[in-house]
Amino acid sequence: MWLPKPQGVRSHWRGRKRPGQPGQRCLYWIVLVCALVACALVLSAAAACSALAQEGATGAAERTLYTCAMHPQVVRDQPGPCPICGMELTPLPAQRVRQAAETKSERKVKYWWDPMMNPPYISDRPGKSPMGMDLVPVYEDEVVSNEAITIDPRTRQNMGVRTAAVLRGPLRKTVRAYAQVREPEGSRLDVALRVSGWIERLYADTEGMELAPGQPLFELFSPELQSAIEEWIALQPKTGIPPHASELLAATRRKLLQLGLDTDQIDALAKLPRSPHTVTFRSPGHLHVVERRVFEGAYVNAGETVLRLGSRQRLWVDARIYEQDLPYVREGQEAEVEFIALPGEVVRGHVSFLHPHFEGPSRTGIARIEVDNPQHRLREGMYATVRIVRELVPETTLVPREAIIDSGVRKVAFVDLGDGHFEPRQVEIGEAGEDGWVSVRRGLAPGERVVVSGQFLLDVESRLREAARKFLPAEGAGGGHGAHSH
Repeated sequence: MWLPKPQGVRSHWRGRKRPGQPGQRCLYWIVLVCALVACALVLSAAAACSALAQEGATGAAERTLYTCAMHPQVVRDQPGPCPICGMELTPLPAQRVRQAAETKSERKVKYWWDPMMNPPYISDRPGKSPMGMDLVPVYEDEVVSNEAITIDPRTRQNMGVRTAAVLRGPLRKTVRAYAQVREPEGSRLDVALRVSGWIERLYADTEGMELAPGQPLFELFSPELQSAIEEWIALQPKTGIPPHASELLAATRRKLLQLGLDTDQIDALAKLPRSPHTVTFRSPGHLHVVERRVFEGAYVNAGETVLRLGSRQRLWVDARIYEQDLPYVREGQEAEVEFIALPGEVVRGHVSFLHPHFEGPSRTGIARIEVDNPQHRLREGMYATVRIVRELVPETTLVPREAIIDSGVRKVAFVDLGDGHFEPRQVEIGEAGEDGWVSVRRGLAPGERVVVSGQFLLDVESRLREAARKFLPAEGAGGGHGAHSH
């Protein structure tokens, strides 16, 4: 109900702000400013969280990780020993860390295992083994085939892995042996008298003395020989030979020959007026004194040896061949001989004799090689090294001996498949040749490359992988014998 406003009474709102006027507008602006501030705070918090997340991801990618040079699958966030081999872990490069972070979500773990346990502990999820060791992941891209293993370039360099090509060619066997020079037994000559007498003068009085053809050896005084010479001189005709004297002259000449004189001496004595007091005996060729049996002035009976002479024109080189090398030596083979006294010189000869007896203590046999010695530079007793080469197979597959790992039960070679993949392959080898080459009957082909250095470390890794595979469940099966999980 409307009532009239009394006169003389002021209004209640006079001088005050009514609702909906400027005071209400101020409240509106205050609310608006608060909302803007709240939005700004929300946006700044979101940006800060994004920056922190990005910084955390970058830090996670750039933080230092540690790995084993022998087992690159082992990665830890702090230093320590490798759980597989015990080697000290080394820092990973920043690039490797980023690559690992980028590919970690893409790589699929095939299984987790503890290689230190025997048998290995296998699990399908990370954790610890019953020994308390952290399980090591094995990724599917590390398993190339059932037996091949993968080694990254850095690990390959740290392991010192070197490879060599499998070749095709002849297989030769080289036999090397210690040898010693000997004088041939057939070159020895004994100077023995056929008459008794005294050594009036001894020229060849030193053992080892070199003798030229016709050089005097000694002078002999022998009454028996002197009488025969006088008879020979007396029978010499002055003008011609009577028919009745020719047979007597021939008989006397034969007698002098039987007493040890040569034809030249007999002819020279025929020109003398009387027999000389002594007769000189001379060297029959290029010889040397091996042994002297008498002294000057000694009396010698008929049949006794005065001197023993030897020839060095051709010598024997007796090589001592070990038992395992004797099947590769044959008579008639060419041999190369190097003497210690003649460094750098090679003397060639041929195997002339294989001794039928075998020396028990040294387990060696004698192979005799004949060599020429025209300048007499070789001497008896010299040491030498003999080299005899024999071709075993005209053509076969060859591989360096150090590429073969012989466990006593089987022989394995690691084949380089490329891109860091290596496959252990069982091989069958034949005979061993020179320079460290062996023939391969089965398992390798010419042109392939095999590991010749660092293969033992690969073998350890291969055996660990093989042991682990034995405890994995079969493909397509729900489980397998020896598989463990927790």
